[in-house]
Amino acid sequence: MYTKNSLDKYPTFKNIIKKYGMINLLDPLTKTILRGHMMTFVDELIKAKQQFYLMIIDVDNFKQVNDNYGHQVGDEILKDIGSSLVEIVGDYGLVGRYGGDEFIIVDLYHQTYDSIHEFLERFYMCEESVFRRSVHASNVSVFVTGTIGTANFPNDATDYDDLFYKADKALYRGKTKGRNCFIIYVESKHKDIDINLLIKEPIQDTLYELLRIFDLDMNLNDKLEKAFSYVSKKTKISDIFVFDKNNALINDNSIVVPEISEFIDSDIDYAVYNTIDEVNGGKAFDSFLKIHPIACLLITRIKFKGKVYGHLAFGDTIVQRIWQNEDIALLLFLMRLIAVELYLLDK
Repeated sequence: MYTKNSLDKYPTFKNIIKKYGMINLLDPLTKTILRGHMMTFVDELIKAKQQFYLMIIDVDNFKQVNDNYGHQVGDEILKDIGSSLVEIVGDYGLVGRYGGDEFIIVDLYHQTYDSIHEFLERFYMCEESVFRRSVHASNVSVFVTGTIGTANFPNDATDYDDLFYKADKALYRGKTKGRNCFIIYVESKHKDIDINLLIKEPIQDTLYELLRIFDLDMNLNDKLEKAFSYVSKKTKISDIFVFDKNNALINDNSIVVPEISEFIDSDIDYAVYNTIDEVNGGKAFDSFLKIHPIACLLITRIKFKGKVYGHLAFGDTIVQRIWQNEDIALLLFLMRLIAVELYLLDK
């Protein structure tokens, strides 16, 4: 927890404390620094031309926590995350509440890509990690993940607005990778990212558009081509596969994955593989991966009224994408649209 003594070494906060007092410096819930004061701090660092990393942190799927467990649990989780961030950042910099389920960090210590990369790994993969852990609150346990985007001043940006814009680019790139990760802004990789194109439209809009496509007066293959193109563009899912009942890929019958149904638990109709290493598919599947080098897989049976017509899968070339609930919902919805079309063709 921040104290007057721990913050007095920063002229910005020493002046704020002197003028307003500690109670007006910290967020009442998380006890991290209020957004406005952090913005002032960032602005003064830039004016002083002091090098630092700016991190924007988003707690993944936090709305679901509030919806499923209530705002009291949500508040307890935010308090826990805020405390954990302050602890892991320590003397390297400062942590603020950016808004809602977002935090901001100014790191004054790490100066290179390699050093900040090694530091950010600790947020996910050490005993004191902030994310990828269960947080206990009000007799429930919630698994918490987060996405981090970071950019460096002055290496990545030379003014306030551009720095936040590039940190935001990195954050949204992390979200399109499936969240639960960190992205360090690299000009050569991220300069052409358009944040407006990365923000996913609401899931209901996506589902409605798929309904519209399947209502079009065209054959099934044309509907699939149009639907798959739309889904890939909107979700940044790189590959969509349809396997027939003989486990052959429909657009390349030479590729056969034996017993693909074994990839799916018999109790449910879909399977989630955040890394392809979790899939035990044998030699035939290894051959498939040589042609389609996906890194993760989301798969379901194409099924209607008890009849299985084949399998539908989302694959992604991004390493260890963390499939989200909305990805699963989209897969199952698309599967049912295809299954109904096949059922009607049978009739």
